[in-house]
Amino acid sequence: MPIAAAMQFVKDLILNLDMPGEAPELAAYITPLDPDPEADIPKAYVWPLKPGLHESRDPKKGASMPRGSVPGAPVGDKVLEHKIGIWVVWFGPDEDPEADTLFPGMVDRIMRALRTAWPNPAILTDPYDGEQSQAADTGEEMWADIDPPHALKSQRYLRYDALITVPITEVITA
Repeated sequence: MPIAAAMQFVKDLILNLDMPGEAPELAAYITPLDPDPEADIPKAYVWPLKPGLHESRDPKKGASMPRGSVPGAPVGDKVLEHKIGIWVVWFGPDEDPEADTLFPGMVDRIMRALRTAWPNPAILTDPYDGEQSQAADTGEEMWADIDPPHALKSQRYLRYDALITVPITEVITA
């Protein structure tokens, strides 16, 4: 299950990340909180995006052709390309003088952490079967889509949302 390992890897890269201004550290989850008792803490939710996992034996990306003679045994390297989404959510007070720039600054901070991910390549361990693989190119290519803020019913807080898309290349022996 390389998908589970890739999600955990991304979550660990951004967990407890310092945020700009007076904002608290980033909380990161795979499963969203329901209900969310601490709405004023910036949060990130990590989940795979469509079109999802792509596997190939493309030698240009570090894979190799099968060479084994025993059925079922590992025979070469295979490249798995993940497309991981990080949904960032924050509820900020509408009277905050930094409100216009603080949330985009949070997104910038998360992208910087991904851009400078260490180690790179990183060793991933599948949480279900213990198999290891390497994840590379984290943060080499990313997209950030930031939605306009939305006023909540009370009009005291604004809800900020963003989606950061981060591809990860994983190499397995298969």
